[in-house]
Amino acid sequence: MEKVFGYVRVSTETQASDGYGIQTQKTAIKDYCKENNLELVNIFVDRGISGTVIDRDGLTELLSSFNGICKVVVLNTSRLWRSDTAKVLIQKAIKSANADVISIEQKNYSIYHKDPNDFLINNMIELLDQYERLSINLKLAKGRKTKAKSGEKACGVAPLGYRWNSDAEIEVDPETACDVKHIYKKYLELGSIGKLKDYLDQNGYTTKRGNMYSKQALLNILTNDFYKGYVTHGSVHIKGNHKAIISPILFKQVESKLRANKKY
Repeated sequence: MEKVFGYVRVSTETQASDGYGIQTQKTAIKDYCKENNLELVNIFVDRGISGTVIDRDGLTELLSSFNGICKVVVLNTSRLWRSDTAKVLIQKAIKSANADVISIEQKNYSIYHKDPNDFLINNMIELLDQYERLSINLKLAKGRKTKAKSGEKACGVAPLGYRWNSDAEIEVDPETACDVKHIYKKYLELGSIGKLKDYLDQNGYTTKRGNMYSKQALLNILTNDFYKGYVTHGSVHIKGNHKAIISPILFKQVESKLRANKKY
């Protein structure tokens, strides 16, 4: 026997004009389940609230309860929604649970039947979702820029030689900081990124992920002025609050060598 949920909703307007009271809907759902050999597990109820409203306690509880039970029986789909926007949003939640709606008064109804009228609403909601994500990204970007202007690293993975501490502040990682210093000094000694890579490979030096260094990764390290104490984020380039690993003199020597080798 298939298990199902029931859902009923009334608003003041509905009770007055349509006569779809709580008990009327419950009785219809129970009778339908008995006639169709369905096991009614629970009936979720919303009283005195419009079907255009999404935030309903009974509806929220129903949508969060789909777990092995994937059908909800209603007297009419108007009990679930009374506007196109509510319809699309509620259907989206039901579909995400791989569930469906059984409507007693609408034979053969399924939320998976295509309705051309939903196309515009779906597109509008998708645009609103994209706008919300954009707004969040803009707020985050402003926060990162403000942090960078104060001389702090804004976010992301800590460069080799540094790590994030428990207070979300950047600090020197003594172990890998030695590798960074060695890479700078060895590049000046060997004179090329290719020779530097060969040396590091032969001597077992690896990235944080345990991989061999690529030439591009080494170039990125050798040109990253975060190591000499600066923070760059977009158009912001400022002296940072973190401790430098590489002295300005050593950084300048490496920079000059890279330019001479036409690698920078």
